[in-house]
Amino acid sequence: MQASFIFAFIFGTIYGSFLNVLLWRLPEGKGIGGRSHCRSCHHQLAWYDLIPLVSFIILRGKCRYCHQRIHIRYPIVEISTAIVLVLFFVIHQPPMNLEAIMAILALLVLVSLLFFDLFYLILPDAFLLPTVVIFAIYDLAKTGNPFSYFLTALLSVVFFAILYLVSRGKNLGFGDVKLVFLIGLILGYPLGFLAIVGGVWLATIVAITLLVLKRIGLKDTIPLGSFLAFSTIICIIFYREILPLTTFFK
Repeated sequence: MQASFIFAFIFGTIYGSFLNVLLWRLPEGKGIGGRSHCRSCHHQLAWYDLIPLVSFIILRGKCRYCHQRIHIRYPIVEISTAIVLVLFFVIHQPPMNLEAIMAILALLVLVSLLFFDLFYLILPDAFLLPTVVIFAIYDLAKTGNPFSYFLTALLSVVFFAILYLVSRGKNLGFGDVKLVFLIGLILGYPLGFLAIVGGVWLATIVAITLLVLKRIGLKDTIPLGSFLAFSTIICIIFYREILPLTTFFK
């Protein structure tokens, strides 16, 4: 079983490294093709400069060629993705069946959305829309009551769409509307509602705290999608421990 934890950590850092590429290039309108280069001196990087976490540690956080500091978000994204996957494997110790694969897919997409919204206040359709389609098909193929997932998604998206229209997009973005639809498809009822409410409350607490500390103003925007994604990640990993809390929604 320890081998699976090691695999989860390595795979998490590799995906985190790939996610770093997307985080820099997609907002700049660039493709993911081509060799990586230093953002300071633009020197093309060798393969041994790109080993997730290891290269950052060996190079002491500096470019091998120009000695400028490597942005701290590189290791943060890599280690965060690794921790999420390792926690999932440690707590659930799942067999590699379809259910586990879908959970891992959801976690990787949510981590990606969390960082995109945190850094740029965007939730890319390149992540959202294909994942919505995949989980819609997966939910339809489930035995039991798959329509509870769709009902949760629809009720969530209607509520957030109304807020979006009433506020004219000032209090939340349309990406948040699409994200809650995805959360409903991933978690269903009642865990989906709990994840959404938890994300909203967490965002509210952080926003009030930052306002009190005068770190943000009343007109500043906070990344609600990041909090929704984080709350959903917690619900996926710790759903057995959290499930008793959902009695409020029953």
